[in-house]
Amino acid sequence: MSRIYYTFKESKRAMRWDADRECYLDPNGNIAVDPDSISFEALIQQIADEEEGYQRLW
Repeated sequence: MSRIYYTFKESKRAMRWDADRECYLDPNGNIAVDPDSISFEALIQQIADEEEGYQRLW
């Protein structure tokens, strides 16, 4: 979570706004997510879904 916060904060400070996608970008051109907009329930569900997919793969 702290890595997301620092990436977003640095991107915002450097004013790397992408008008087409309406988001800030990190130095590599990836979307920098605002930590305040993250839903923990959705994040936990996404991790659980990925883990279930890996279990089915094996």
